[in-house]
Amino acid sequence: MASIVRFSHAIVSRIPESICKTVGGNANKGELSISKAREEHEQLVAVLRKLGVDVIELVQDETLPYSCFVEDTAVVINGIALLTRPGKKERRKEVETTRSTLKRELPDLQITEIQDEKATLDGGDVLFTGSEIFVGQSKLTNSQGAVAVANTFLEFPTSPVKVTGGGHLKSLISLVAPGILAVANTKEAKETLHRMEQMAECKYQVLMLPDLETVNCLFVNGTLLHRAGFPDTSKVLEEKLSVLQRVPLSFCELGKVGGSLSSCVLPVHKILAGGGAATTDDKHRRSNVAVREGETDRSLSTLSVQELDLLTC
Repeated sequence: MASIVRFSHAIVSRIPESICKTVGGNANKGELSISKAREEHEQLVAVLRKLGVDVIELVQDETLPYSCFVEDTAVVINGIALLTRPGKKERRKEVETTRSTLKRELPDLQITEIQDEKATLDGGDVLFTGSEIFVGQSKLTNSQGAVAVANTFLEFPTSPVKVTGGGHLKSLISLVAPGILAVANTKEAKETLHRMEQMAECKYQVLMLPDLETVNCLFVNGTLLHRAGFPDTSKVLEEKLSVLQRVPLSFCELGKVGGSLSSCVLPVHKILAGGGAATTDDKHRRSNVAVREGETDRSLSTLSVQELDLLTC
């Protein structure tokens, strides 16, 4: 049974002008317009507030050009915040900003930090479905990072999934509604989905989207936020998710430097109902996560890094 997940709060950060001087993975899509990027970002923030999210907006930090991509700095679920350890070392100072913000604005949160110095973890590789957690094993997140997630969120099954290609897990697969995953109609996404399905504790409906740029969506308090300007994808969403409230948003500019809708939002997830969170009796049985190796269930935290690498191949 899919759980109902609510965004109670979200952290966002205004876009620094210094981002224009960076060279992102998609920089060949044209020069970034800072004014248009900020306009698109403001529209996203306005929609979040309209949907009942308490938005904590940070001022831009010109010394941290990618600081608007706050998703990568933490994972917050059910009263626990795990501060990440981004794969790019130059982005780790962003985590300090997130740490101080969470302590100041949400003092009741239990904040956890990754102790393993070999671990790398980007929030863009953590897909929380409300019932379980998938951690993409990408160029920016490794096996030790997946272990940190499993050890932090004990009440949810957590599975490592090797990501084909160079991006984050959520650039290929995202949650568009309880129990429904949007998947890019590409070889890389299909391979990643196949691995996810092998590890998953729950069954999911799959919605194939024709445009890779549109796969990263935000399901916020019953409403789907998705990129505008892609008629083929809009047609699929209208046909398959007609009962769902949807808000198309322009997001061209930050996409030029590898940004996505979810990358600009650090959500505070709260479970309202459904079958996702474990009961007290379940927690010991589930431990950190059941990782299937043949017919044997093993806790992710008991596996060696070498064994994890084999599981995610």
